[in-house]
Amino acid sequence: MSVRQWGRVAEVTVSGKAGTLTVRELKIDFSVSKGIGSKQNTATIAVWNLTKSHRKQLGEEFDTIELKVGYKSGALSTIFKGSIRDVTHTKDTADVKSEMECGDGDEAFSKGAVSKTFPAGTKPKQIVDYLAGEMPGATKGETKGIDDLPAYKRPVSLFGWSWSEMDKIGREHGFYWSIQNGQIEAVKNDQTLQGTTIVSSETGMIGIPEITDKGVKIKALLNPNIAPGRQIDVRSDFLDEESGRDKRKTDEGGGIFRVSDVTFSGTNEGQDWYVEAEGSRVEGGKVVR
Repeated sequence: MSVRQWGRVAEVTVSGKAGTLTVRELKIDFSVSKGIGSKQNTATIAVWNLTKSHRKQLGEEFDTIELKVGYKSGALSTIFKGSIRDVTHTKDTADVKSEMECGDGDEAFSKGAVSKTFPAGTKPKQIVDYLAGEMPGATKGETKGIDDLPAYKRPVSLFGWSWSEMDKIGREHGFYWSIQNGQIEAVKNDQTLQGTTIVSSETGMIGIPEITDKGVKIKALLNPNIAPGRQIDVRSDFLDEESGRDKRKTDEGGGIFRVSDVTFSGTNEGQDWYVEAEGSRVEGGKVVR
């Protein structure tokens, strides 16, 4: 990272009919799970010792939520933005814990429906744009590799949930789509979205990478830039003692990978402050497995 990894900061903003409430000074715990596919991203976010009136408003007058994290030496970054699904309040001695179960793109999934036929000659990109526009509460984000897909030779009929029709188009043409912090993203199976984050012992990697059948798993100090569809440049701590050559970028555990799944977990009052990610290897600018 470009900032020093000390002075951890978490900030939760809830908003709705009652206005906006931003919390930073209270204790905040979180666990966020994100993926490159269409399965919804989720988060569990807990805040301690809100006022009684604010607790009553969670999930009602306050129904949307945004979680930002970072370090005192730099700007905060959003790692989750979505809807509050359920709220539970529990009391431990004098402290009251308000735990919120949250989903990204809930309105888009539950309300987006389509019924339309496109004529022969329509390009898949046009259909993707249409479906994205029929998902309320979500906006169009970055797409990669679908602009040049060939036009359909026959008419294409869409009927049902927008997300289900998007799944069908994705399977047919070989691309992933997802909603990330309210934005609809799409990327071809063998390509990556913009952005590369270096992951090494110098940037907070914990231990060594775990080799998988598709690529790699890593754990590091929390870095918001690690996200589904983006690249990580893994530089594992491996030294070829015989030659004295530093192999951190070329050994089996190192190289370029596209992130498929990522989990952020932490607390602003404790030791946990991690990102865990799994990625597929990239060679020659293409995802190879």
